[in-house]
Amino acid sequence: MRLRSRGWWRLLVWFGRVGLGVALVSSSVPLDARAQSTPHLGYGVNPLNSADPGIGNMGFDWAKVFGSPGSRLPYRVLRRVEVHASTLNNLSAWGDWLESEARAQADWIEAWEIGNEPNLDASYGWAAPPNAADYTRVLCEAYRRIKRADPTAIVVSAGLAPTGRVPFEWNGHKGYCAPGLGWCPGYYQDEREFLREMLQAGAANCLDALGFHPYGFAASATAAPATPGSECGSNDFCFRTVEVIRQIMVGEFGVDKPIWATEFGWLVDPRQVGRPECWDDPSFSGRQWQVVSPDQQATYLVQAYQWADANWPWMGAMLVFNYGFSEAPSNSLPPCDQMRFYDIKGRPAEQALRDMIKNKVPARPLWTTPVTMLSDVDTPAPLRGAFRLRSTTPDPLSWTVSGISAPFPVTLDANSGTDAQSLSFVVDPSGKGLGVYTGTIRVQATVPSPLSQSVSVENPDQELQVVLRVVPEVYRTMLPLVLRR
Repeated sequence: MRLRSRGWWRLLVWFGRVGLGVALVSSSVPLDARAQSTPHLGYGVNPLNSADPGIGNMGFDWAKVFGSPGSRLPYRVLRRVEVHASTLNNLSAWGDWLESEARAQADWIEAWEIGNEPNLDASYGWAAPPNAADYTRVLCEAYRRIKRADPTAIVVSAGLAPTGRVPFEWNGHKGYCAPGLGWCPGYYQDEREFLREMLQAGAANCLDALGFHPYGFAASATAAPATPGSECGSNDFCFRTVEVIRQIMVGEFGVDKPIWATEFGWLVDPRQVGRPECWDDPSFSGRQWQVVSPDQQATYLVQAYQWADANWPWMGAMLVFNYGFSEAPSNSLPPCDQMRFYDIKGRPAEQALRDMIKNKVPARPLWTTPVTMLSDVDTPAPLRGAFRLRSTTPDPLSWTVSGISAPFPVTLDANSGTDAQSLSFVVDPSGKGLGVYTGTIRVQATVPSPLSQSVSVENPDQELQVVLRVVPEVYRTMLPLVLRR
């Protein structure tokens, strides 16, 4: 989707790689069904204003932004960076800028989306005839730079636009539209062929998750693609078309990585939301075949999350497009622009998503434990040790010591800190006879405020073991240094 105002604020968590199966069944999921799967989804939106309290009120834990939020938001953040064909003109300088941004915003940004709909020749896409190999060059530069600045950040490839099936070939590219070819109105490539060319160019080594835009068009969320007589039609214009993307990744290329729905949604009929004049407006009229009612929009969005939760263990963050665009000023978005009618704010979908049972991924702290320390019985001396905290999700973490229970003195360097700081301590073995002694340090892991409003912590309270072994004598040797000429 295009964004006309660069000033707008514009969804997961990290999760392990999972099975290769792809669900292609057409049964629907009851709207009141409870989530049965291990938490893997991110619940998010593409907002007009990332500070809008309505995002948190829905119980969502992700939001997309187009620039630095400037501070910690109360949910996980996916930042989209703009890339176009012109980015290649000075890729190294762009990489310098991106690396600096990633380092400066490591505490505020959990994930980065590199570009938008690069299989389209549009100002909001590649802004030139699409070329998957060229885009992959940019993606790989971004991956290298972001990981160097912030190894915990998730790098997501640009969400591919669903174009439908294109039967033409152009300059050796399959599924390609170009002026003069058949019915083609411009340059763009079938998203499936673009993906194949990306993976052939090595993109799988330069992403943590693949971005895709599984818009629902006029089909229900459970409509099955590649099925005769399906609501999806011959172009597979439906939410579950992402299952075919997964098949290409795994079945054709052996790439078992998550997919993120960085945009998805359904377009409501403007005549049913008090804007009948927009039905025939030039900025909307080409979309008439896609519309659903506001109640259908609500039902399909809830079904989409439930379907993904129950059937797609490989799906990560899912960000609804959009939240609040109907409120955009007319000087940045035309009054009848189609983006206003994807909005869920103030419509039945907002309440339905607020009421929906969510199976959110918690922050998952992991401590290095236990620590074993060795002391002579005759010459005891203070021993220094440390525990390290890290997150197996992309969330920042802090720790606080709540108590110590040990048969020997333990002195802490600090009672609290962040995952960037060790929990360092000193043990005094004086007076201890031969034997093994075990102590514990009780700690609590938290996510910083205001992120804690939307992200819980799994097993936040833990006991870290400190083991002291007192032996008759500790032998210390130095390995010889061998030089080879």
